[in-house]
Amino acid sequence: MESILLPNIAAILMKDMLIDENKTKERTNQFAKMDFPLLCSDSDDEALHFFLQSKRRKHDDNHEKQVAPNNSNSKKFMEGNYIPAAPCEPVRRQTLTEINLLNKFNTTLFEGYLHMSKMTFLRIFKSLRQYLPSQHLPTATPPQSIFSLALWKLSTDEHFEDIGRKFNITKYVCQQVIRLFWRRISAQYEILIQWPSTPEKRQYTVRTFQANQQLNKFPQLFGILATKQLDVFLEAENEERQVVLQIICDGDQKVIDCFLVLADEYSFDTSPIGQTLALNVQTMPLGSYLIGDETFPLKPYLLRPIGAPSDDRERAFNMALQPALLLAQQALDSMAKRFNALYALEARNLHEVRKIVDTVCALHNLCVDMEDDYVERKLKDVQFNWAKVGNGAIRKQADEQDELGKQKRAAIMAEVLR
Repeated sequence: MESILLPNIAAILMKDMLIDENKTKERTNQFAKMDFPLLCSDSDDEALHFFLQSKRRKHDDNHEKQVAPNNSNSKKFMEGNYIPAAPCEPVRRQTLTEINLLNKFNTTLFEGYLHMSKMTFLRIFKSLRQYLPSQHLPTATPPQSIFSLALWKLSTDEHFEDIGRKFNITKYVCQQVIRLFWRRISAQYEILIQWPSTPEKRQYTVRTFQANQQLNKFPQLFGILATKQLDVFLEAENEERQVVLQIICDGDQKVIDCFLVLADEYSFDTSPIGQTLALNVQTMPLGSYLIGDETFPLKPYLLRPIGAPSDDRERAFNMALQPALLLAQQALDSMAKRFNALYALEARNLHEVRKIVDTVCALHNLCVDMEDDYVERKLKDVQFNWAKVGNGAIRKQADEQDELGKQKRAAIMAEVLR
């Protein structure tokens, strides 16, 4: 009887030990995930992976000390199979506290870094607050910190590593927070970059040009086109690529349409607004038109300078178009002066570049709404014409043989020069 009971008791004890061991491992994992929300299996931060591996290794070492006999052979076996962890930076912290740039810098320094006034900063944040989450897991970042980090990145064009060191966060957290902002704001394109679609908005857009003394000779002007070639480093391709940014601005220099594509694939006709107008010109008010430089094709709804003016009258018409073209260039200059990221964009892929550019255009529009004059004050002190620099690759003359376009241009020329 005794010989039967002893094996059963031993089996029960062994089973209990195994169950306790599994529960201990589960509690360890739950503790790590609960107290360190960034320590998830899908995290690509090397520092976090190292932290998890260290905790797991420590637990395994303790278990082996309990099970393995304390003799020289066991130590040699463990030493021979030990794999050292790869060196990496220590984890500083995994969640962001409130980043208060308003208190961190005085007015002069704040405007020097963010390129806007403190009041504009607060008012734009209030406008965008509804698009930012209250808690962004896994970082649980306060909305104002998301906004502050994103504007810092766009205004200063510092690398993620530099921003992380400045604000005492990991590169991974910095990337996730800023990219979250780009995703959320670019998703509101139709709200923040509005094409005038209602009668009231269309009338207002026409009036913005009529209020300009140099442009009121164009009574049905609806928008001005401009392009700029950007050099972009794409991480996915590990090389620099050239892209073309096309914008349409109104009389207030707000962006009402923007488009970005690889330089070797660019043409106005294949852009979304080009295709839309070709199919349905009623997208604009009856009789209205856009103005662009000689790189844009002549259309009934798109005026451009005469390619080879033959007399003083045609040269005078080309001169009359210059204030409009300058207005669009100034809009591009203002965006680049405020958001230095446009000088040398870097992103994972072209899709992310589009999100960044959409975000920049949206923030530019909000700065115009807030009547922030920081850029205007700086442009008076420093000569700046970014829109004209580096445009050589897209200065190709576009076609102007459209017959309806010629008729439209001739009629407007007669009205402008009478």
